[in-house]
Amino acid sequence: MLPQDLIRKKRDGETLTKQEIEAFVQGIDDWSIADGQISAMLMAILINGLNNDELIAFVNAIVETGIVLNWESVDLDGPVASVYTMPDVGDKSEIIAAPLLAACGIYVPMICERMQYHTGGTLDKLDSIKGFVSRPTLARFKKTLRESGCAFMTPTEQIAPADLRIQSIRDITATVSSIPLMVMSLLVKKIASGVKNITVDVKIGSGSLTPSLQEAKICAEKIKECAPAFDMTTDITFSQTEHIIGKNIGNALEIYEICAYLTASQPLDMELHKQVENICSTVLIQNKIVETRKQAEEKIKDALETGKAAECFSRMLYEQGVLPNFISNPSLFLPKASVIKPVYPDKEGFVKEMNLRWIGLAVLEMGAGRLYQEQRIDYSAGFSDMCHPGMYVSPKVPLAFVHAEDEQTADLAALHLKGAIKISEQPV
Repeated sequence: MLPQDLIRKKRDGETLTKQEIEAFVQGIDDWSIADGQISAMLMAILINGLNNDELIAFVNAIVETGIVLNWESVDLDGPVASVYTMPDVGDKSEIIAAPLLAACGIYVPMICERMQYHTGGTLDKLDSIKGFVSRPTLARFKKTLRESGCAFMTPTEQIAPADLRIQSIRDITATVSSIPLMVMSLLVKKIASGVKNITVDVKIGSGSLTPSLQEAKICAEKIKECAPAFDMTTDITFSQTEHIIGKNIGNALEIYEICAYLTASQPLDMELHKQVENICSTVLIQNKIVETRKQAEEKIKDALETGKAAECFSRMLYEQGVLPNFISNPSLFLPKASVIKPVYPDKEGFVKEMNLRWIGLAVLEMGAGRLYQEQRIDYSAGFSDMCHPGMYVSPKVPLAFVHAEDEQTADLAALHLKGAIKISEQPV
């Protein structure tokens, strides 16, 4: 089968057969299909979509290019489950949820995304930590899970290698926002990680890949329809994110915020906490750790207040290459921008709304993500202490602080940030 003929078929809105899909994925895996051909197929899928049979066939074919982890041979004394938070600007709930659930008795293997255009990626955030190994050996990944209750890794040449190649191309070809491709990616990673129970948090807002409620519902429905084909149980949560949840945007800056949350070194951000609590409560009930939402909230509270969640996070990082004193002094392990300065609005007033997609693109252009595959990431770049709707700002009260490698980059990012935030003269 000629790959260009399969691309033409999907381009024209026709349905691909299981055999055609398997042949195309095999070509991705053995590199007989070029990056340009993968890009063309991804764009055809973005435009014309995939029906459920096609999506399931793609997932099966991609998973079969590698191995599926099996946890029965590992000495674990609790259920194995996973969580997936759909990409969103400044979303750090996935990294928080894994050690928090581990502290509650669930083992959480996480095969994760890197940068997804303007939304950021889980592994890029963790890679900002000095020493962190995001491509551990399988033995090391399993040991990390056993010792800390959670573990993070990227797809590799052994695990979903075709997915690794597809995602690197999606990120730079404006095909990240395709719902079938999003569902395909998350199912591949969760199947390969050997879990049967997953909770997916679907975002709704300007910074997400499903900005409208309708798109979020379509995405959730597609997940629920396709997951049973792989004997997977799925629960869906929804998070409204019309503004930044938490305070920071950017790889290292979000890690600072994650540490502050887990260690209670700063006052709890209640919006972030409610989002994390909703996701983790759903996982705990799904895996029969608790029976009610109230019991789940009490267990989560105990994991935070006793320091168990912070301990699981610290142990996970240690097992994956980070020195054990990270959690007590993260500044020693995280890069710091050369330029840090406040961004003031041009007039005083109250924050009315913000375009998170535009802000995410500003952070991307600062170097916090990849505009092309080989680009070096500036892990220190981003915005900290972001304003929120209703907050009073003025030429003396900043919208945020910009972190950049030079003055020119900082000034341009500040200009983008001011353009993305609407100010009202009246209280909001």
